[in-house]
Amino acid sequence: MAKSVLGRGTARARVLEAALAKFAEHGVSGTTLQMIADSIGVGKASVYYQFRSKEDIVAAAAQPMFDDMARVVTIAEAISDPDARREVTISGFLEFSVRHRRLSAVLARDPALESLVQSREDLTEIVDRFTNLLIGDGTRPEGRILISFVTHGIYGSVTDKALEDVSDEELHRTLLAVAQQLTRKAPHFE
Repeated sequence: MAKSVLGRGTARARVLEAALAKFAEHGVSGTTLQMIADSIGVGKASVYYQFRSKEDIVAAAAQPMFDDMARVVTIAEAISDPDARREVTISGFLEFSVRHRRLSAVLARDPALESLVQSREDLTEIVDRFTNLLIGDGTRPEGRILISFVTHGIYGSVTDKALEDVSDEELHRTLLAVAQQLTRKAPHFE
């Protein structure tokens, strides 16, 4: 008898959840499919039924984050004013970073995420478009440094274990206020 779509979706979600827990504990490279299977009490074949490889698990886990990035890019690219476009891009980045803070903390600086982006042209394109929205053409070094400072500050804050007790709402509100203050006050863009 065939499994229902609901059953498979639930099993797939269980594998993703278990994988993220193991990735957080051991990193992507230190996690095996057997470890994931053992953590949910199934055989490795059951994990293979849901995903062909560990890389497919990483891709499935990261896809919602990239979907959010694509939405921000689509919205921001429709805005003609460069300062407003950059502000929308930063705000969108902050929003999806906070929304996906657990995933970001798990995959932070893990080569598996970079490898995923490099292996898929669609992801490389969206990351490049996003970066161009932030930096723009002809931005002086001061502007590029400021954007790097703001985006790395956002990313560092959402992945900081010392801030795990801060609610998403408070983290979002505080980071948005700081990012807006920094990007509005400095004469950094041409």
